[in-house]
Formats: sequence, C-alpha cells, structure tokens
Amino acid sequence: MFKLHGFAVSNYANMVKHCLIEKGIEFEQLDARPSQEENYLAMSPMGKVPCLETPEGFLSETSAILDYLDELQPDPPMYPSQVFKRAKAREIMRVTELYIEIAARRHLGAAFFGRERSEEAYAEVRPQVEKGLRAFAQLASFGPYVMGSDFGSADIFVYHSFRLASPVLKRTYDWDIRAEVPGLAAHIAVMDERDSTRLVVADHEKAMAELMAQIAAAK
Repeated sequence: MFKLHGFAVSNYANMVKHCLIEKGIEFEQLDARPSQEENYLAMSPMGKVPCLETPEGFLSETSAILDYLDELQPDPPMYPSQVFKRAKAREIMRVTELYIEIAARRHLGAAFFGRERSEEAYAEVRPQVEKGLRAFAQLASFGPYVMGSDFGSADIFVYHSFRLASPVLKRTYDWDIRAEVPGLAAHIAVMDERDSTRLVVADHEKAMAELMAQIAAAK
C-alpha cells in the first residue's frame, strides 16, 4: 500500500491526497512535517512534504508525484491525451505555483500565525501576483474546469493553490484574487461539489483548526 507522508494543513500534501482519492488508489496517510532530520531527508531529499512511499521507493515534489500516479494508473486520466495539451496543463500548474501561490506564501506567517509583516514582501507580492493572475487568466479556458470540460491534475493544483493564496491575500491586502479571473469562481464552486474535494477539505479544516488552537494556547 502507498503511504503519504504529510499533514492535512499542507496544500501540497492535499493535492497528492486529492489525486489518490480520485484515482481510487488505496493509501495510508502518515503525519509528517517538513524536517531536516536525517531519517526524513532519506525519504524526501529537501525535507519537504509531501513524500509518497511507493513499493519501489520514495518520491517527493508534488508535480512529480502527480505525474507518477497518472502514469502508474492511467484510468481515470488526469492529463489530456494530446501531447501539447498535456504540456499546457503543466504550464498552468507552474504559473499558478511560481507566480501566485509561492508569492502569496511570503505573507502566510503574518496572515495566519501572528508573525510580523515584512514591508518588503508587502510592496513586492501584490505586483507579482497581479502578473501571475494575468498569465493564468490567459492560459485557462474554464468550461468549467481549468482546461475545459475535463477534470484533471491542473484542477487539483489550481484549486489547492488558490485555497492558500486567496485567504492570505485577502487578509493582507483586502484583495479578492478570485474576482480577478473570469470563470475562476465557477471553477472553485464546481470543485467544491466533488466528493473527493469534500473529503480533503474536511480534513484540512479540522487540521487547521487544531493548529490554530495550539498556537493560541502557546501564546
């Protein structure tokens, strides 16, 4: 059986979990946090989550894991069958990650965990995300999924990236980034209704509430 090393607060761990559920692949989720301990680095060389334990060894990096799962079990497919369209799906995923999610993540500690706001980040992040949103809007073709009528890994990646970025940027700038991209709100609503999404989100919300309670108790 596959073992998913990660925790439900992590949007990247949730992407892999979401894909495993959609594929109907049995797995066990083991609690793991980012770590530089030798035993964890032996599984995930950068010490990041998630890490997928397979019968052949360990895999880290979310995009690599998603690709592996789709090649391992092609049905249901999580990427378009045509080569160029598959590349476009990965392009959307990279733009979302590099220019929206990672940029917004610079404010995560201040937005949710009581850390001091970086004025440098405050000045830099919004223009970066604005450029990312323009690129994302140009690439996406909602119908209602990111690439049209077919659901896939790009939808999982986009959904969980915006679930992190949207509340962070709302708290930081009072800015609803979902309203910046025509079709995105409808995409999120459709994704919310999938059974797999409900399972992943329920676990995330429970884990997030527990984490926030721990932080409050420690103050």
